[in-house]
Amino acid sequence: MTPIYHDAVVNWDAHRPIYTGTHGFNYLPVFVPFFSIFTRLPLVVCEIAWRLIALIGLYFGLLRCTKSLTTINCPRAFTIITLLTLPMSLSAFRNGQSSAQLAASLVLAACCLKDQHWSWATLWLCLALVCKPLAIPAIGLAVMMFPRIWWRMILGALFVFAAPYLLAPASYANGLYVSFVGNIIDCFDPGSRTFADLNGVLMVLDLKLTGMTSLTVRIAAGGAMAIGCLLARNYGSDMWRTMLWLGLSAGYIMLFTPMNEANSYVILAPSLGLWAWWHFENGSPWTAKFIGLMCGLMVFLPDIVALVLGQLYGNEFAKFLYPLITLIFLGILLQQLNSKSTEIAL
Repeated sequence: MTPIYHDAVVNWDAHRPIYTGTHGFNYLPVFVPFFSIFTRLPLVVCEIAWRLIALIGLYFGLLRCTKSLTTINCPRAFTIITLLTLPMSLSAFRNGQSSAQLAASLVLAACCLKDQHWSWATLWLCLALVCKPLAIPAIGLAVMMFPRIWWRMILGALFVFAAPYLLAPASYANGLYVSFVGNIIDCFDPGSRTFADLNGVLMVLDLKLTGMTSLTVRIAAGGAMAIGCLLARNYGSDMWRTMLWLGLSAGYIMLFTPMNEANSYVILAPSLGLWAWWHFENGSPWTAKFIGLMCGLMVFLPDIVALVLGQLYGNEFAKFLYPLITLIFLGILLQQLNSKSTEIAL
């Protein structure tokens, strides 16, 4: 992916268009000056640093979350969580996809939300937005779950959207935003190509969500998750609520935002690892093992299909398997939410 980012920086510096269709640059304009920090380095150093910063962010985010999950045997917990998270993340790191930076930013935001460090949480959520506009649903759910960040998030988002005007002529920034809106609209209906989202499951039934139906389903799913976050504000521990937010956010991004590929599931992987350990430590070892099995299937099964039937079949199978497991994982989260609400009622 990084050649696309490098081309965008070159075009930005020359005040040329950076949006060339759905197969090209699909990020907010502010991503370009952010990535240009790395392009000032020698090419090899740039490529390594870009990947390394995401890996370091994910490492520290998982480590902090692990320390919040367990006070005993933290090294063992961190090892297991990492073993469940990292294999699904490697392709995103290898390809230099900003999904890895997005995943790291969301995990770091989760740590700060749990500790009620609202300003730091806002900073990480804003960085997630810089990395990918897919962060918007996660930000919305965070505001519903943790209402004390709402005004900070408004200020942070305004700064993210205003940044191009501080770094480039206003007329050029205006043109970029007009192109960005048109490009994102095209991304929501990318033609005949199928991605690893909800349509990946529906294609087995020879169905596909498009147009107004697709938009309605996206809005309904987002509304349902927002209501779930609103109801869960006073349920469980701070860590439980934070993990619920992280899982719902990642699940929504994977299933209901456009053009996700198998590599994008680096965004879901940390939540799977953290929830597996949470169930293990809270008396649900079978659920923990089931989540671990899901992680294993996502890592190995598409490759097995590719070895037997060919790489094309492996890729198509991943488009079905990954969103299917995400749906099952969301079912586990909804069961958690229902159990907590039942406990409160009793």
